[in-house]
Amino acid sequence: MTADGVGAVVQRARVFVDAHGDALQRARAAVLAGEPAHDAVESQLGDCADPRGALRALAVLDALRVRRGRAVERAAAVLAAAQQPDGSWRLGDEADEAAAIATTAAVAGLLAKTPCVRLTVLDAAAAWLAARWGPERAQGGDVRLIGGYAGFFANFDHELSDPALQWCGRELERGFRSGALDALAVARVFAFCDARGLPGAQLDASEVVLSLLASQGADGGFAPALPETQRIEATLDALAALGRLAPAREPLGR
Repeated sequence: MTADGVGAVVQRARVFVDAHGDALQRARAAVLAGEPAHDAVESQLGDCADPRGALRALAVLDALRVRRGRAVERAAAVLAAAQQPDGSWRLGDEADEAAAIATTAAVAGLLAKTPCVRLTVLDAAAAWLAARWGPERAQGGDVRLIGGYAGFFANFDHELSDPALQWCGRELERGFRSGALDALAVARVFAFCDARGLPGAQLDASEVVLSLLASQGADGGFAPALPETQRIEATLDALAALGRLAPAREPLGR
């Protein structure tokens, strides 16, 4: 797939988001399509004063490769203040330990990519996550845990980083080859890791990109089996992943 071909896919996806998304989603799609619309995104995000809103804001900004600035600092401060004394994060709907691990890894992985969080916050999160790590976390096939552990330990140096990434890489490839994980799920993990591949996996970005491009629906959206509201976010995730993984795309951050 050439850069021009990827560009055509991106434009079709943007048309889908423009037709069905809200103002924030349309602004995100504009940035992911290469337009300088970052200010519109930040104005739509608002204050993000609660932890759940701060997590969403930080995830949105990370997808646009915005890792510094006032909006990032505000979201990071809210999330740091919400960290539990044991180093974890729980945002209210974690039904079991696996869900708490997924939440903690998602928050910590995003914070690890910013320059505005104290090392003590990340150290505490790493200790909590490491105490709950075992190969079975990846072997279970739960992409929340595979992506969470991979994303955090790809962006935070820890003695567990290499072994955890090796297991996550192997199991991510296994899920992709078996069809248990689709291209979008794998692309999301690569994007969260800021990586074009993972240790332990003979699976690189080009293969994932080709599969992801082939999954685009006739209307330009991705994940056609999902309800429309979920398809909009899935399409934005696909655009963000293509921006990181596809060839010859210009950086979107600032």
